[in-house]
Formats: sequence, C-alpha cells, structure tokens
Amino acid sequence: MVSDHTEDRISHEDGRLDISALASTVLSVLSDKGEEGAQTIRSSVVQKLVEVSLQTEAFNGESLLEDLKDRRISADQIVDIYIPQAARELGRMWCEDIIGFAKVTIATARLQGLLTMLAPPWAAKPSEMANGANILLLLQGNDSHTLGPHVATAQMRRAGASVRILFGARDDTIITALSEESYDLVLFSGSRTDALASIAKLVKRIRTGVLAPPPLVLGGIVLNLADGVKEKTDVDLVTNDVKVALKLCEKNKSRNRSLTR
Repeated sequence: MVSDHTEDRISHEDGRLDISALASTVLSVLSDKGEEGAQTIRSSVVQKLVEVSLQTEAFNGESLLEDLKDRRISADQIVDIYIPQAARELGRMWCEDIIGFAKVTIATARLQGLLTMLAPPWAAKPSEMANGANILLLLQGNDSHTLGPHVATAQMRRAGASVRILFGARDDTIITALSEESYDLVLFSGSRTDALASIAKLVKRIRTGVLAPPPLVLGGIVLNLADGVKEKTDVDLVTNDVKVALKLCEKNKSRNRSLTR
C-alpha cells in the first residue's frame, strides 16, 4: 500500500514535471521575432510581470498594463512574448525551489487574466473577422495548465479567427456542438500524458459521429512529455505553432470551397 507521504511525493513530482515542461516550452509563442528579436527582449519587462504577478497585495492588471504601455510595449508583444516569457521564468523559479506551487498557480492565473483584458471576447465579430476561421478549442477538465491555450486563443483571434473554448465538456456536448455548428478546426490542448487516451477516444467519436469533421489538431505541453502523440491520438496534426494550425485550417477551407463550386 502506498503511504500518504509517498502519494504526496509522487503528486509533487508530477507537478514538478508539468512545471518543468512549462519552463522549457514557449507556450505557443508564435511571433516572428527570430533570433535577433529574441535578443532584444527586455528582461526588465519580464521581471516586472513576474514581480507583480507574485506580489502578496491585491493584483491590479489595469495598472500593470498601463505601466507596460508607458514602456512602449505593445499589446501584441505582451501576448506573444512577455506573458509566455514570464510564465517560463515562473516555471524556472519553481523548478529551482525559489517559489512554491501555490505561488506559481496564482501568478499564472494573474497572467492569464491579462490576456482577457488584451484579447477580444469570443462573441466579438467585427467586419475583419467575418471571413475568418471558426475554431473550437477543447481543454481537458483536469488540465491545470490553461495559460498556453489562452495565449494561443488570443493570437488566433488577432489573426481573424473566431474561437470558442470548451473546458471539461462531456463528449456528447462536443459532438452536439460539432454537429449543430460549422467549425473549420478542432484544437485539443493537453498538458498531461494520461489525457491522451481520452483524447484518442474523442477523436474516434468525432470521426464516426460527425458528418465531414474538420481537421483535428493537438497541441500543448503534452507534446514535450510523450513520444508518438500523433499516432496515439490519431489527430491530423500535432503542433504548438498556431500559424501551422491556421494554415491547415485555411487549406481545408479552400478544399471545401472548391468542392462546392
């Protein structure tokens, strides 16, 4: 029988593995900064985000964003570069036992809150989005790493896509959504290897239960934690690059348009 102490240690190590992956993954950062751009990332801005997200007093997101604006940091740079970089720094601090898991959780939740303030809501469909892709993003119910998917969501919306997020939805609910609404892409996000089996099961249900299902894509930290993820889940594509996923989406839309002519 496993003792409570051993169970706590195993849980602690599992959490460390997830945060270690967080520290080494760019969390779907898909800007075109390249090596030259990466060298110009201002460490003082990253440190500001880390310090404010970890502060014990009340968190004021609006004040923080105003401060970054005064430093001439654009909203796009905050989403694409500085929030993910701050998350990676938090992960490094956790791995080196500088801060505890609770502080990491609170800090990343605060960073995620900034994304809500910077990105348009799902329901907003201005004219420039009228012909954009319609994407369904699925998050597992036991997935605690939601910052990366929300960064990706902000980037896809900025690119002109309409993104609907379902968190911990039942398989029947997802099948109904795909049957009743037209989606150009389904994007699974996973951070745990034990979620691959349930994702594979849902992929099979979508393929058999939905007429002309859209492309199915899997991304997230799980791509760094397991080998053969594509084969294990039978998705069409595995990637942490939103641009690659959107290219597949556009290719599928073009094919469908040609078939209806």
